[in-house]
Amino acid sequence: MPAGFKDSLNYDASIEHKYKNSIINYFRDNGFTLIKTPLIEYSKNLDSNTLILKTHKKKDQLGIRNDITPQIIRIASSRLSNKIRPLKLCYYGEVVRKVGTILRPERQFQQVGAEIIGSESYKADVEIINLAYETLKKIGVKNIVIEITAPFFLDSLLKKVADQDLKRQLKKLIQLKDINSILKILKKHQLFDSFKTLHLCSGSIKNKKNYISKLNKIIGYDNEVKRLIKIANLIKTSKNDLLNIDFFDLQKNKNYYKGIKFTFFAKDVRGEIAGGGRYNLKYGNNSETAIGYTCYMDTLLRSSSLINKNKRILIPFNTSDKIKKKLINKGYSLFKSFEDNIDFKNEAKKFGIKYYLMKNLVKQI
Repeated sequence: MPAGFKDSLNYDASIEHKYKNSIINYFRDNGFTLIKTPLIEYSKNLDSNTLILKTHKKKDQLGIRNDITPQIIRIASSRLSNKIRPLKLCYYGEVVRKVGTILRPERQFQQVGAEIIGSESYKADVEIINLAYETLKKIGVKNIVIEITAPFFLDSLLKKVADQDLKRQLKKLIQLKDINSILKILKKHQLFDSFKTLHLCSGSIKNKKNYISKLNKIIGYDNEVKRLIKIANLIKTSKNDLLNIDFFDLQKNKNYYKGIKFTFFAKDVRGEIAGGGRYNLKYGNNSETAIGYTCYMDTLLRSSSLINKNKRILIPFNTSDKIKKKLINKGYSLFKSFEDNIDFKNEAKKFGIKYYLMKNLVKQI
């Protein structure tokens, strides 16, 4: 198999299907409309990490989608442009990337996500984060860390650094999360207090609200500071999970997020489980705000603590519909035997099946 690709066999494929349905159904139960987008797009609509397909006409080059969010933006700004806002959409599908990363070497994986388009309200941010959190809890993810950042605070400070060598040095240290070294080299710089204030805001948000409220005096963005605190106050987490703030986060896509950004992690699990944030959706001369979330199913499979029981049961071919319906309602997956006059217990063992039906009674090996 090419690097970053794999076969998903019975267990992983069935559990991924189950979890995907759980997430999508929860969003649909909360008023989100499910939409489906094509696997192939014109490459001009996709970014540089796109696997390009060879076509006869170069001007109409095609690519396999590497992210579904841009497709949602395309649909919202065209076919759904006249729909009443806020527009609530959810989606799922496979994506393919040209290259993997250290944290995500997989080049093909399934995305599941949701978007609220056209609402400025901080309550839209709260709804997306809370619903995302609740779906992860429903499928057994424990020790969740929700990390919130607001990239514009750091971006505004870096713009004030005139020395380009110093700016490059700061960006490198920010990527390494080496905050002590940042403060050390800025000790006599006019921006020292601003960077220190951002640093003091980092950590569990319940202990940092006083520091966050002071950001306006040091950096500005009074409305965004108030908005951030309102959002933090309404995010629900259980006692074993954390809601953290980290303002030392550089945007990979320059100026993509126009408000808060959030990421979900789980203890001892490689890579982020999910992430999203607020951004501007632009089309033609029009622009509107949106808040979105994407879950990565490959990481989710590694992070769930649920014991996924495979309740397959071997049954005779002529089992009545009434009995089959009862078994399905009890969570069994039916495996019919095509053979007559066999030892059902041994036949079940041969196929690695834990249960078998004998005289309309469920037996366990």
